Amino acid sequence: MNWIMFTRTRISAFFIRCFLTLSLVPAQSLAVTGAKADELTFNLRIERGQLPANMRLIRVKQGDVVKLRWSSDRSIALHLHGYDIERKIEPGAVAEMSFTARATGRFPVQEHQSQSGGGHTHGAPIVQVEVLPR
Repeated sequence: MNWIMFTRTRISAFFIRCFLTLSLVPAQSLAVTGAKADELTFNLRIERGQLPANMRLIRVKQGDVVKLRWSSDRSIALHLHGYDIERKIEPGAVAEMSFTARATGRFPVQEHQSQSGGGHTHGAPIVQVEVLPR
């Protein structure tokens, strides 16, 4: 009888330890993903179809609220791939792309160039937005 009680106690203790360990896993993952998101604004000036070299890669973290504020010396239509945001920028005006960085990876912003047949092509990337995991 003592052996049976001893075995039951060990089994119960084992299950309690497993339960406590597993119940802490979601709390730990919440602590990692619950990190405070930043609100980031980037003022981007396109001249002759390009940004300055030091502005061609923008790094943010997943969950950040990002604002890309565009100005240009000529009319240009831009497309942020992966987030499917398009904006037309006119000289002398500021156009804004705002989004929450949910998807991770590198996402190019490219010029949409109209074609005579009604479609469009993409120019070389003007900037890459890199979203890093939090």
